[in-house]
Amino acid sequence: MKRSLRSGMSFVALCVALLSGAADAQPFPAKPLRILVGFPPGSTPDVVTRTVSEKMTEDLVKPIVIENRPGAGGTIATEAAARAQPDGYTLLVSGCSADGIVYGFVMTGRPALDPFKDFTPVGRLMRDHWIVAVSPSLGVNTVKDLVVVAKAKPGSLNYPSGGPGSSQHLQTERFIRRLGIDATHVSYKESAIADLLGGRMSFAVQSSAGIAPLVKSGKLKGLAVMSARRLEALPDVPTTGEAGFADLLYNAGLCLYAPGATPQGIVMRLNAALNKAEATEPVKHRFAELGVEAVQGSPDETAKFIAELMRLVDSLRIAVFGKAR
Repeated sequence: MKRSLRSGMSFVALCVALLSGAADAQPFPAKPLRILVGFPPGSTPDVVTRTVSEKMTEDLVKPIVIENRPGAGGTIATEAAARAQPDGYTLLVSGCSADGIVYGFVMTGRPALDPFKDFTPVGRLMRDHWIVAVSPSLGVNTVKDLVVVAKAKPGSLNYPSGGPGSSQHLQTERFIRRLGIDATHVSYKESAIADLLGGRMSFAVQSSAGIAPLVKSGKLKGLAVMSARRLEALPDVPTTGEAGFADLLYNAGLCLYAPGATPQGIVMRLNAALNKAEATEPVKHRFAELGVEAVQGSPDETAKFIAELMRLVDSLRIAVFGKAR
């Protein structure tokens, strides 16, 4: 009797273990996903993420919820994603230059996270190209015109950024140092577009994601795009190479990250869904309207691109601040 009871209990335990194993082995994803975005609703990163996630949902056959957590240089969203379970159900959209993962923390004086240990790069959402733009009221039409104005009145020109050490600050410093001109840096907690449109800011070096539509509409004058070729969205804006500064190239964009220690199989599944979304015409068309480009690639290629950008940013930080981080 006791032996039969023990056998029965063992059989039940075996069934429970098998069922549990089957549950653990069920295909990913088995429930909705969420993507944390460290930018406000309606911003270009938010629009890009929603555009891509809509197509990813079709492939993953599970809803993707976009959760906006702006503020503190992207570190609020970053910290929340880093604390999430590494199961692929919580993801992060942040700059491919790791600005919200590393440099946002540096700017606030807190220990930085690591994009390759605390996170696992999944793939690139989009590539942007940086544009040199001015208010039409400044009366310049080329980069050389800008240099003439700047040298005629040293220090009279000013430019905005999101704060010391931000990507915009570092890229603009790189630009003015290459041109050999002086300009005054003005930090903004919010967008400086209104002041640039109104002529209170002389010029800006900014991602095409935020400025291309304004150049296209004629509200701002595009002097050059920091790219090897002209942008499809702005065919009349010359490249920095055409302006005589072929070494001034920069593109970064947004990347999709999973928490560190996320299983490789899940990372590859997410990467496949992302690449499939990036290849669709609706995504390409919407991105072209925003002045950015869809990008496909493996997690390893994405990690390599991030590492290269970080080396560039570190070199710029050393030039401006005397130290990388």
